[in-house]
Amino acid sequence: MKRQNKILSLKDLLRQYVLDEGWENKLLETRVLLLWDELLGMTVTRVTRKKYIAGRKFFVQLNSSIVRQQLFMMRAEIVEKLNQQVGAKVIDELILQ
Repeated sequence: MKRQNKILSLKDLLRQYVLDEGWENKLLETRVLLLWDELLGMTVTRVTRKKYIAGRKFFVQLNSSIVRQQLFMMRAEIVEKLNQQVGAKVIDELILQ
């Protein structure tokens, strides 16, 4: 990071550090993982076993085939809402297992 003569706020300094280190995408992916529980509620959270993002695909393992089938029909809408909440296109596809 180059030294600058002007005073930066801590927020701006941290943002620049994250960009310089290439961590922005990982932070956005983490926000998507956290939003899953918030956006879909307790019922889905209880049956969610594992969730991770790899290659812009969001993989979610569920214990309930009924919930999986309901979410399967709403995949595109869920992806759109998650990306919208994060403010960037982080995931392209939701894969339910």
